[in-house]
Amino acid sequence: MHRPDPSAAADAARGRDDIAVGLIVADDGRVLLQHRDDTPGIAAPNLWALFGGHLEPHERPSAAFLRELREELGWQPRHFEHYATREAPPLPGIASADGKPLISHLYAAHLDVALAALTLGEGQAMALFRPDALPAGSVPGLDLLIGEFARSDAYKRVKRAWDLISTTGLIVDARGRFLLQVRDDKPGIVNPGVWGSFGGRVEPHETDRRETPEEGFLREMREELSWEPRRVELFAGAPYRSLGEGDQRHQLIYVFAAALNVPEDALILGEGQAMGLFAPDALPEPIVPALRALIERFMQAPTYRDMVHAADG
Repeated sequence: MHRPDPSAAADAARGRDDIAVGLIVADDGRVLLQHRDDTPGIAAPNLWALFGGHLEPHERPSAAFLRELREELGWQPRHFEHYATREAPPLPGIASADGKPLISHLYAAHLDVALAALTLGEGQAMALFRPDALPAGSVPGLDLLIGEFARSDAYKRVKRAWDLISTTGLIVDARGRFLLQVRDDKPGIVNPGVWGSFGGRVEPHETDRRETPEEGFLREMREELSWEPRRVELFAGAPYRSLGEGDQRHQLIYVFAAALNVPEDALILGEGQAMGLFAPDALPEPIVPALRALIERFMQAPTYRDMVHAADG
């Protein structure tokens, strides 16, 4: 996963013009589109397109995405993730200011309200469309983008509502060892007193803040270890059912791989009873059962070797 660029100003200095747009999916799998205004000078006039817009100076792409949705729909998603960052194809009308490449930060998001609850603040109309039945008069290339998206794991993740969204980290050092923690042993905690991985819940499910899973994972690293990895990649995202006996909530967990690029003694433990680095064939006991299986799977993936190399570098 490529980390989002920190600001529009930095992009402008590199000769870029950036936008943040959303692939917003309802429970039935349809995608939300906007019928754009027919105003002279506007990009893609009178065409169906995604909601979103340009980054402001010093604005993170994810913050721009949320701001645009507040302005255009009077709504913000509780569950959204970075899908891709790529150069956008030329648009009818204008492609980018001053001929700069137009870079599109694409976010996948779950539409957690009814269409009638949205307030259209820009454009002529809005509607939901099946990925294989987009309207005539769409922005060129939109059908290919949405077709690709509909086949992705990101589409499957944001298609449904989740009660909880969490992150966890497979943090690897230059020797291929995994950084683990002994979880706290207190009432109400899941898997108390056993070895597990670092991570935690994504903010939208705890407060009124909004953050992507990657941003939530990096925040957890700062809170739990006083450290933020430079290299992070999404390894998996899947339902996770170990919420405790009798807990019927549906949880989605994002698993991030990260390279540990500092010595262990440079980390400050902010949560848990202890931490340590362990070789894959010498994992500590007792350990969260699902974590052992996840590590075995991860070791067979190219991402494991990439992270070891990144930690060494």
